[in-house]
Amino acid sequence: RGGNPYASVLQTTNPVGSPFVYPPGELAWYALPQWLFGDISRVDTWAGVLIVGAIALAGVKVGFGAVALPAMLYASWGVAGFRAIDGSNDVSASALVVFACVALVFASGGEDARLGGVTTVGRGERLVFVLSAVLFGWAIAFKQFSLLVLPPVVRHLATSGADWRRYLAIALGTTTAFVLPFFVRDPGAFLGNQIEALTFHEEIWGANLLHTLAQFGDVEMLLPLFMAAEIVGTLGLVWLVAARWSAPTLGAAVLAGAGIVLVPLLLAKWTTQPYYAYIGGLVACGLALLATRIHRE
Repeated sequence: RGGNPYASVLQTTNPVGSPFVYPPGELAWYALPQWLFGDISRVDTWAGVLIVGAIALAGVKVGFGAVALPAMLYASWGVAGFRAIDGSNDVSASALVVFACVALVFASGGEDARLGGVTTVGRGERLVFVLSAVLFGWAIAFKQFSLLVLPPVVRHLATSGADWRRYLAIALGTTTAFVLPFFVRDPGAFLGNQIEALTFHEEIWGANLLHTLAQFGDVEMLLPLFMAAEIVGTLGLVWLVAARWSAPTLGAAVLAGAGIVLVPLLLAKWTTQPYYAYIGGLVACGLALLATRIHRE
């Protein structure tokens, strides 16, 4: 209706009035099927199906022997299946990252596991390279987790001689294009909602270390320590991966990104199970591309 979701009191959330803590790329993802079909109830189910399909499609480039097991494992993983049917946006968020990484394999003359060589990169591959960066930027504009996956992927591109600056500029430019209209409209409301992604849930709950320790006693005094460890540990890992570690393959870079996302989930005071469905999609993709190295054009 033209209203600003970041400055409105939302009536259909549980509880009512919960902040909209996602960037606007999430709105665009669900707006497309809503516009085309008038329904979004099965978007995440199809996202889960397409994750399996995208991993399998990578076999055209890297060999089906490399992708068969990861695709099968994700397809038969109970958490992924349940959350896809349940309608968790974490499935869709991971789908965008998987699509971006699979497109990157097709875009940059990556090593062909069957031929052991390097393919020639033409105009079509360069267009897919841009598409991959756009998808990654959309993933970041969908859910903040994906921002932690970008550094190891870009680092791998840089150490492999690929055009990492172009990839990074397109990805972050896409994110900016999603965010800027909402930020300009009401900077305070937008930033406030994004910060509430870390502060909205006040109780200690979920699949994390604090909730585990809470079974044995009061852990309130540990909250500042865990929050500091969460922030410093996550930023430290991002720096280490982006500046000091060279991922030998694209799959290793994706797995490193999944590992970075895991750190704040384990150290947070509120961690819901669907977050791990997001990581699962990345892990399946990383395993499928574990032997795939992006080569210089």
